[in-house]
Amino acid sequence: METIKPEGDFTHSLWEAIQPVYNKLIDHSFVNKLADGTLAHTSFAHYLSQDVLYIRDDAKALKELSEKAAKSTEKSFFISLANDGIAIEQELHNHFLEHFKVIEAKEKSPVIKAYTNFLLEHSAKSSYGIAAAALLPCYWIYYVVGKHIVLNATKNNKYQKWIDTYQGDEFGYYTKNFIRIVERIAKTASSTEKEKMTDAFVTAGKFELNFFNEAIMK
Repeated sequence: METIKPEGDFTHSLWEAIQPVYNKLIDHSFVNKLADGTLAHTSFAHYLSQDVLYIRDDAKALKELSEKAAKSTEKSFFISLANDGIAIEQELHNHFLEHFKVIEAKEKSPVIKAYTNFLLEHSAKSSYGIAAAALLPCYWIYYVVGKHIVLNATKNNKYQKWIDTYQGDEFGYYTKNFIRIVERIAKTASSTEKEKMTDAFVTAGKFELNFFNEAIMK
């Protein structure tokens, strides 16, 4: 399966730490049913409508993260990532919600509220490294799970338009660079800082899993 590899020892340790979560995601009924087209519309609608709200706050967190970056290249990278997230949110509003007949959510679900609060809290108050580690799983996990769905998608899938969104190279570029930045930060971080970065990374990964758990129950 196509994936994105770690950029060094620290990001390798992050990927090892999140393996129990990743394995559950890859074998998740939401992922499998999305790939074979049997996912209930109520589950997909919940996922898509909540994803709109998630992306909005993720963009806010990325802009906060950019303010912490000392390197201008990293500052620009996170601003670009935030702006791309806003563009994706607009596309969801303008195309995908209508295409899949999904009503826009008015409020965040319990999982998305907890997840976005977690990200916004870290981006506002934590160190650059911890905040970056907290935001990384959304990209890394989304990329590898998305490629898994593409690889296993059935023909004439009713969710094909959404599955096609996982195939773009731009998201892979962003993810690889995000991993590289976290690896660079870790090279000068203390052991305590790296432990906190790992904890934030794994916690965010668990939120990703909880989002699928929540959606499949709808």
